[in-house]
Amino acid sequence: MKKTLLPTLLLLVAGQLLAQIPFSEKQYTWTLEKNLVYGIALNYLGLPDTLTLDLYSPQNTDTLRPLVALVHGGSWIGGCKEDMAWLCEELAARGYVAATVNYRKGWHKDDYVPNPINPDVFQGGNCLYTADSMEIYRAIYRGQQDVKGAIRWLKARLYAGPGCDRAVLVGGESAGAFIALAVGLLDRPAEKPLACGTLPDAPTPAANLSNCFAEQCALVNHTLPPGALQRPDLGPVDGTLNANGFDANVLGVMSFYGAVPYEALSNNWIQGPDTPALYLYHQTCDGVVPFGYGQPMSIPSAYCNLGFTPWHYLLPRMYGNGAIASYLGSLPQAPAYLSDFWPCDNFNPGLALFECLRYNDNGSYHYTHNRPERASKIAGFFGLRVAASLNSASCVVSSVDQPAWAAGLRLAPNPAQEQAWLYCDAAPEHPVLLRLFDAQGRLLAQRWQTLVAGANALPWDSQWPAGLYSLHLAADGGTVGWKVLKR
Repeated sequence: MKKTLLPTLLLLVAGQLLAQIPFSEKQYTWTLEKNLVYGIALNYLGLPDTLTLDLYSPQNTDTLRPLVALVHGGSWIGGCKEDMAWLCEELAARGYVAATVNYRKGWHKDDYVPNPINPDVFQGGNCLYTADSMEIYRAIYRGQQDVKGAIRWLKARLYAGPGCDRAVLVGGESAGAFIALAVGLLDRPAEKPLACGTLPDAPTPAANLSNCFAEQCALVNHTLPPGALQRPDLGPVDGTLNANGFDANVLGVMSFYGAVPYEALSNNWIQGPDTPALYLYHQTCDGVVPFGYGQPMSIPSAYCNLGFTPWHYLLPRMYGNGAIASYLGSLPQAPAYLSDFWPCDNFNPGLALFECLRYNDNGSYHYTHNRPERASKIAGFFGLRVAASLNSASCVVSSVDQPAWAAGLRLAPNPAQEQAWLYCDAAPEHPVLLRLFDAQGRLLAQRWQTLVAGANALPWDSQWPAGLYSLHLAADGGTVGWKVLKR
């Protein structure tokens, strides 16, 4: 009987602990804003690309929210922001403002491929032959510049000002995870890859290849415009898009079967206490992105390519999530990280025919198991971190222009123990709507109150547990508010 009860009790305890973590419970409905334009940038052909995102915002909450930006995969050629809708929905239901971001796609092609993949066999297959390994570096670099621009745009929309914008995560799948890792780790000029400076012109692509890439979620094939083969310096690591006073720093990174270029570790991308926390998901026998160290696409390209010319040989060597976790585990003071690895049998080249069938039946082991469970793990791992970050700054949640009636208002004591008070230098002329929320954004108290000069008692229940709360005051002309910590 004890053997039967123990696992059940452990699950119940784990569930209770998770329920106590901020932003871990699914309790909100959300609204969706589609195709918001966050910028325009030149793609690898020198053509302007309009960059868009979809924004998922929790409803029935006015408290300060954490932000997450998510990046889709597609070999830096295809894919679409809608591919990350599943995780946006999971996190928005837990109280995150969640965005899924389009970014610039495409890279220059090889100058000679005798027998490229027929697009009828592999859609867009003749786009997979890169001119050299530097093109993939440049594609990742452009993508991370775009996503950093999107994060600055989102911060300006969500937060009242720099200093209150630390509770931000970034994540992605496959190529999007490469970009997300670069957003979180590539943050110093010294870390800029050499491949992202000025390079000799790219070769004229072979006539049997295509310059296809996704633009506004549709696969296009541009004729090369004049000067398209030039490879200029790609600019600073943070890019220049939306230089609005906010930075693109993030608290955490989610990498679903992602990797970093081989020079990331030698260039010390993971450099110290400001390195974000990392969630690393991977299947150990992934045939598309190596779990350890290797070249992407090596299994389908070298062994399962139906007789066509392999395409992975000019792809750079990468450290996958497994290698990243091993490296973190070797550090004396590693940043926080969570490994979520699914074991599977590695590809056996000696049985390539049968192994290709197995990999084909299992999506090359390049997908996410049980997405709701992954989202729950992410919420549990990052919840306390984003809540602490929201509380770490003395953030005022207000409209861009603080309303005149709020002049001279201050909250004390903060942190509070038994009671918090709102002090007024001069009483506002009209009553204000006072609302108090907990850390999950749930409304605890609401009332109209006529404020007086001096001390004004707030609705405060001594039975409420210690933790983070949010006080909002609203009246004609705007809203003002504070984060309140109860001891």
